[in-house]
Amino acid sequence: MSTRYRIPITGGDPVTNHKWVIQQELKDAGDQLYVSGTEVVLNADHMAGMKGATATVDTGEQTTVYMVDYTPTTGGEPVRNHKWVTGDELKAK
Repeated sequence: MSTRYRIPITGGDPVTNHKWVIQQELKDAGDQLYVSGTEVVLNADHMAGMKGATATVDTGEQTTVYMVDYTPTTGGEPVRNHKWVTGDELKAK
């Protein structure tokens, strides 16, 4: 699901249009599908300030997601275990 979280627990500006958070990264998520506008608490920690932040679901969908390793096209060090990329965001090399 795409989320926006209001205030990272580390302070600073709210994060908008963050893609993606998976069901298992929501506090007490269970197996319900969240709809747009639902407020949730994040257990995700793949970005600073996420864990424990209150978020609002922008979109929710059932899809397959992937954790990927990649090298930025703009240069820099390879990124390992980036979370999350959907099948629609990938193409064969």
